[in-house]
Amino acid sequence: MTLLRPLALLILAAPTALARPLADPVSAGPPVAPAATLGHDDRSDLVILKDGKEVECRVILEADDYILTKRGSKKKQYARDEIAEIHSVERSLAQLFERYDALPSRGPAELAELALFCEQNELPSEARNLWIQVLTIDPENEQAWNELGGVYTKRRGWRLKVRGRFYTVDQLRERVSDWKHAMEIPTAHFLLKTDIEPERALNIALNLERAYMTYYEVVGEALALQVFDEVPEVHVFKDPKDYPTPRFQGDQAWFSRGENTVFVNGAGPSVANDAVFKLTHALVLNSFRRTIGGNGSIAPWTERALAEAFSYALRIEDGVASWEFGRPIEEYFRFQAADDKPLGMKRLITAGYGAFNNGTDAQRYNAECHTLMFFLLHAEDGKYRQGVADYMRSSFKGQSAPTHFEKALGVKIKDLEPQWTAFVEATAAR
Repeated sequence: MTLLRPLALLILAAPTALARPLADPVSAGPPVAPAATLGHDDRSDLVILKDGKEVECRVILEADDYILTKRGSKKKQYARDEIAEIHSVERSLAQLFERYDALPSRGPAELAELALFCEQNELPSEARNLWIQVLTIDPENEQAWNELGGVYTKRRGWRLKVRGRFYTVDQLRERVSDWKHAMEIPTAHFLLKTDIEPERALNIALNLERAYMTYYEVVGEALALQVFDEVPEVHVFKDPKDYPTPRFQGDQAWFSRGENTVFVNGAGPSVANDAVFKLTHALVLNSFRRTIGGNGSIAPWTERALAEAFSYALRIEDGVASWEFGRPIEEYFRFQAADDKPLGMKRLITAGYGAFNNGTDAQRYNAECHTLMFFLLHAEDGKYRQGVADYMRSSFKGQSAPTHFEKALGVKIKDLEPQWTAFVEATAAR
């Protein structure tokens, strides 16, 4: 696979609506079981070299011909031909999902086998969550109780100690149904806090990691983004009255950069798509911040294009999330082709986050950010793909002006804009 092809595939999802608000880059309850360690230290992964040397580290980037590792404050690169084996959190996650998706059924025995796999492959949070999932199906499963540190007595059966008190499964289920005692569910890269039913919460926990893996496959590879261990939080609220007021009225999910937290109204009509839309902003911030440094943001129109593509490509089947990137958003192309007052490239490139949420031109901004990104990734056999990647990286460092855009793509806007217009009209006419 060529380096930038996954990024090109990303911008190919069909929507159900023409506009969706863009996120502005602007008390912990007890867990239902002993909490797993959050994040990963710099010895979580293992690289075995061909000379027999074993390197405990964090594998933060895997490129075609080399890998980049981190140990403390030091980073080291190894050529592929030096390496015999790589054992990493991300590789273990990929194997987990392959095994999960191949299960003939999701009974206690099958989930227990997956939990043991996680324990043996540096995925303690996923192991814990799978053992809890076993108990939601089989509340008397002795193996799961033992793995979670449960205590058994003849009079009261199996119970779990939480904050100094012992609870049965039913008592825990009732307790965590209130936001004041919401579950805290760690995953390999996130912390999920929620008061929705445990079965649904555990599916969300796995799907957060599927989103992470998909993001790095289609965006991270193209931009050489390093993995992050900062642990963003995702808060999903069962009751809308507990859902914090978003900056933009009507948003059913929003991302706080300062808190590194995605807030989701779990009762919203399109909760999964809304959550993924905002989760993409969290993934962008944390991955770019780890790779480039600082606390910047990529150009709003590019962030919008990524978030929308992820949101509309989302598919949920039997509780399992997947992403299907396929066709251009035809509605956007038709809208722009018929628009007698298009924004133009410079206005779009220099637009702030608010332009996509407010005002009479919001629909134009939402349509044109997609068509421009699609054009840049696909016009002239992907001629501008590398330029798009370079521009996104430079924009995170504050270099997002039209002149930076022209420098990254190697072409003047006055020469590129007519090509974009022709491309939009041709695509809309298909």
